Amino acid sequence: MRTLRSGVALFAVTLGAALIAVPALSAQQQPSDDLYPATRQFGTGLIDIPVAWVSPSSGDIWVQASATKIPANTPAQQPLNFSSLWNTNLAIDTHWKGRFSVGLSLYSQNPEWGLFGQALLLKERADRKWPAIAVGFRNLGEYHHEDRLLIGHDVAIDSSGNIRTVTASYAQHFQTAPSFYGVATKSFAINETATASLSIGYGSGLFRDDGKLGKAYNDKGTIARGLFVGGRYAFHPSRNTRIDILAENNGWDWNAGIVGSWRGLSLGVYGTELEEGGESPTKGPLYTAYNYAKLNVSLGYSANLHDIASGTVLRSQVAELQREEARLRTELGAREARIAALQTELRKAQAGELAEVAKRREQLQSQIQDERDAIARAEARLKKLQEADQQKPPTTTPPPSGTEPPLR
Repeated sequence: MRTLRSGVALFAVTLGAALIAVPALSAQQQPSDDLYPATRQFGTGLIDIPVAWVSPSSGDIWVQASATKIPANTPAQQPLNFSSLWNTNLAIDTHWKGRFSVGLSLYSQNPEWGLFGQALLLKERADRKWPAIAVGFRNLGEYHHEDRLLIGHDVAIDSSGNIRTVTASYAQHFQTAPSFYGVATKSFAINETATASLSIGYGSGLFRDDGKLGKAYNDKGTIARGLFVGGRYAFHPSRNTRIDILAENNGWDWNAGIVGSWRGLSLGVYGTELEEGGESPTKGPLYTAYNYAKLNVSLGYSANLHDIASGTVLRSQVAELQREEARLRTELGAREARIAALQTELRKAQAGELAEVAKRREQLQSQIQDERDAIARAEARLKKLQEADQQKPPTTTPPPSGTEPPLR
């Protein structure tokens, strides 16, 4: 077993004491509700290590893509993808009922994969001094020989063109599927916009199995085999922005990094194996993978599945309403066009009817005038006759003779 260095030993003792002695929070403060970022490879936590925390909002989800810069060749002399320099990882983590989380991680471009999860046994309370306690597992799956960088397995193409999974010769003795751990976390408020937390835990497999490689796998940085510690300082520059400053020992190495989050989007930059310094062939036969500082980056997104589902339903309803609105607008346009056509026909009809009425009126007026003229002529004739009759002398008829003329 490696000798425990005085500096890291003091850090471990101080961290453990802080978990017990940190002051209790007021009832109004609950920093454990402040979301944690996703780790590089296995759900929420710090950089590599887990924390005893599960989101209080059931259905929260984290999707995290990360990349670690590794030299051109693995110890098995098999080139990595992504310009032969970066090993990439994708992880999906979901949290439920405020008590447990479960997720899936893809370890590389091949890809290998493994399940991970955690159960929160004891929740942290603002009015109590005890820390939150959780147990969990990582790398549950068929890839038993993964190392801490998750490059223990690869793929090869045989002479017939078939793709098969292979285990690098240096990774034959790793037995890391699954890896179990327990962790305790204590969080506390700094001020209204800042919180901090300390975590300490112990794990098997990925946290302590060196695959019988000894110092070639990890030259320095281990506090005690399987023991991991870390801390976070988080503050909110604005309502929707959070900055996480992270530092940890993942059981093997010292890591530090910073993560910026805005409305669910996050970007992280980390340095890992910081105690090892730069690359050097003198550090052992596996120096191309281990025992030198590495640059890591991550890009993530967090949301809530219920909100996403509600948003999907809402978007579907909005889309349906928009389609209905478009249909109604089309119908209204057609009806307005029909109304315009009908109004045109009506005006034409009214114009035609008015013309017919005017013509008929003229005809009737002409007939009435003719009748009036006829009446006037008749009245004038009658008047003339009456005047003429009044101007004639009276006439007498002789009386009849009393004798008859003689017969001849």
